[in-house]
Amino acid sequence: MFASAARAEEGQHRHDHQANAAVGGTVDDLISIARQMSPELQIAALEAAAALAKVDGAGSLADPKVSLAVEDWSTNRNGGNFPSNPASQTTKKLRVSQELPFWGKRDLKREIAEAGARKAAILKRQVENELVAKVKVAYAEYHSAHLAIDAARDLRGRLDTLAKLARARYGQALGRQQDVTRSEVEKSVLDTEIVRMDGERRKARVKINRLLARPLDAPLVEAPAPRVIPAMEALDLTALTDRAQSANPEIIAQQVTIEGSDKALSLAEKSWYPDFELTAGAVKREGEWRGYEAMVAMNIPLQWNLRTSEIGEAKAMAGAARTKRELRALELGNEVADAWISLKSAREVERLLRESQLPQAEIGFQAAAKGYELGRSDLIDVLQTEQQLWKSNIDLIKVLFEQQMRLAELEKLVGGDL
Repeated sequence: MFASAARAEEGQHRHDHQANAAVGGTVDDLISIARQMSPELQIAALEAAAALAKVDGAGSLADPKVSLAVEDWSTNRNGGNFPSNPASQTTKKLRVSQELPFWGKRDLKREIAEAGARKAAILKRQVENELVAKVKVAYAEYHSAHLAIDAARDLRGRLDTLAKLARARYGQALGRQQDVTRSEVEKSVLDTEIVRMDGERRKARVKINRLLARPLDAPLVEAPAPRVIPAMEALDLTALTDRAQSANPEIIAQQVTIEGSDKALSLAEKSWYPDFELTAGAVKREGEWRGYEAMVAMNIPLQWNLRTSEIGEAKAMAGAARTKRELRALELGNEVADAWISLKSAREVERLLRESQLPQAEIGFQAAAKGYELGRSDLIDVLQTEQQLWKSNIDLIKVLFEQQMRLAELEKLVGGDL
């Protein structure tokens, strides 16, 4: 008892620490907390435990019945409805009876319950799989918001320098008032973007804390580290599709459903065979136990409509389970291919942005800014290059987020990390 109380206290202490500390150095840290604290996962675990508990009772015999019968208790010969002879002269029978299902029915009921328990356990894995994917995507959103804010603040600093230069040139009668105004407007626009992106960052933090069952305003680390995207050479599409078809929790659950449906069909077909009831008893006459009796009874399966209805229902359910399995397998192949193609495309776009578009945009901005400083170009030229640089940075952040999201999707489809 003391050990249990100590563990509970330790768990509460760990929960309080996780709720108050800044977590999220890596997404694996968040996933570990989500697995411990998620209410959805706890519900799925309890449902799996409930399904497993049914297995022990499935296929058990019904409780035996005990009966006591009093016979030969005759009525008054002179009329009347009440017994006349003493109770000691009656025949009393004490019986014990037990119902026995036909051979194989109990095993089938137990196997159906075992299939239900396996399905519940797999559904728990599915809930966990989806939870992990949600945490990965939310963490990627949090990281993307940080990247966008950092890029905006960096550009904001450059615009501040540019605005000061515009004011200086205007003070020296070398520039125009419109340049000063335009540079201030651009700074205000960027300030607005920073505020908007900070809102996105806080929304991502709320989403993560909700998934972790923490207070929504609980702190997260301010320098999230993104997951490393595997090289495309390590992500073979055929291998990924095969893995998804064999390891995806939803597919496995469908397969277990088919097994359970087949067992239910076998049980329905066995309803044509009779069940039995064995009875044994002792007979007491004139106050003394004089003998014993035994009896075997069986039901006669004459209700054709009832049995054909049960068998028809079981066949339809088994067929529906197979069709759902085939349909989901087809959808799964398409989803893996879509995610893989999107990831590959995003990797290629990232390469082009880093190797060509972003460096060119940076060079263009630097050249325009230098030209404006020397009086060789207009402010509008600088702002145009600034817009191109900003767009290139945002495109890169979007494509990095796209990769993180597609990787999380692929891992959810194949049922594990890549």
